[in-house]
Amino acid sequence: MAASFYLVSFAAHCGRAPKLRCFQRFRGLEEASANAMSQSAIPYLLYSLGILFREGTEAILVIVALTAATRQAARHGHRRDIFAGAAAAIVASILLAIAANYLISDDASDTLEGVFQLLAAATLFYVVSRLTANSRSERIGLPALALGMTAFLAVVRRGADTIVFLQALSAGAAAGAERYAIAVGIAAAAVALAALFVIIDWSARKIPSAMLFKTTSVMLYAMGLIFIGQGVASLQEADWVAATFVDYVPALPAIGIFPTVQTLGAQAILLLAATALLAPRYAAARAAERAAIAAD
Repeated sequence: MAASFYLVSFAAHCGRAPKLRCFQRFRGLEEASANAMSQSAIPYLLYSLGILFREGTEAILVIVALTAATRQAARHGHRRDIFAGAAAAIVASILLAIAANYLISDDASDTLEGVFQLLAAATLFYVVSRLTANSRSERIGLPALALGMTAFLAVVRRGADTIVFLQALSAGAAAGAERYAIAVGIAAAAVALAALFVIIDWSARKIPSAMLFKTTSVMLYAMGLIFIGQGVASLQEADWVAATFVDYVPALPAIGIFPTVQTLGAQAILLLAATALLAPRYAAARAAERAAIAAD
């Protein structure tokens, strides 16, 4: 119980801040609680599993939503572009993690993360705006590169940071049981993510296509809002963007909500742009439905 308490305390204090800094806080909590909890490998297993599963789940939701949306938009052959982008992102994440360890400072790492988050939000907005177009030719004309790049950015935006944290977690663990627990946690998370992907992808195929398309479009726009909030917050942490705090707004980093004017303002702009784009299309679709009913 004590181990779980300190693990939860760490997550609450850390949120989605840079993993190396968070790891130092985690070690501090662990040392401060040495008299309250026995030395155990369980916290290492739980946190390595938890961080990889949480970050991987976000990426899987984007990838499944993209593949589902492209099926409905007559882009059946482009699943491989999405998967290729995700695979390339895993390789890029490993290379960036090596660079972060030896070449890049914490502030530069925050800056890169923020840029990747904002690019991910921009590509999601572009892809969904094309997939939801009323014109079939516009949907079919969506470049394969855009789909691959969206998947790439959805994975790489947190991939390198996650790998760096897992490396730091392993470096701070005692040889033997604790490092073994980290490896088990990573393996368990990988299996759980693979199972999650299969289940969600299979479920998506069973949902009526029209309902699925609307659901995935809304989900991708929502992920774009999350990404842009997290991206601006990362740039604020790197001191590239000012932070003007807002009272009475909760900090919910997991869904991209931060109590600053800059993060909320960026999300409001994206939300307004999405509304301005989708409202006329929805009105035109409804008008077409009414005209078809009247013609019958």
